[in-house]
Amino acid sequence: MKKNKNNQLLLTGLVISLVVFSAFSKADKPSGNLAEQLIGEWRNVYLKIIIHNKSKPQEIVQADSTNWETRLGIKPIRTYFLENGTYYSEYRNLKDSVVRKASGTWSLKKGDSIIMTQLSPDKSVLKLKMQIINDHATFTGLIDFDGEGIDNDEYFGIHKKFK
Repeated sequence: MKKNKNNQLLLTGLVISLVVFSAFSKADKPSGNLAEQLIGEWRNVYLKIIIHNKSKPQEIVQADSTNWETRLGIKPIRTYFLENGTYYSEYRNLKDSVVRKASGTWSLKKGDSIIMTQLSPDKSVLKLKMQIINDHATFTGLIDFDGEGIDNDEYFGIHKKFK
């Protein structure tokens, strides 16, 4: 009798552990096809750029939903990833009018990297690591934020998907 009770407790403990482990595993890992998850409208909710410039001291640009408009003078950027491998980003002023529209193509590499080739209004290439969990995506990589022609500025951004 005691042996059966111990076996039941052990089995119950294993089942609970499995359920808890599964819940945390699903919450922490992206699910499904990354390209399919990317399709749609994304808006910036957090941005941190560490600017490295030879002639100036290091500078950090940081904004989130509480100070985005004050800090950057624009609404959060809206980026639309389309199924045909193209994208466009809308930059809106504080009156919600589009003041800049960038567009180009996108592709995924090595499972967790995105290459965005901007074709308009000027040409550039962004190579970023990407992770999508639920309705949030993080992008990290080196960009040329200060316009000196070198991809040496550290970019970290969090974007939220809008439906």
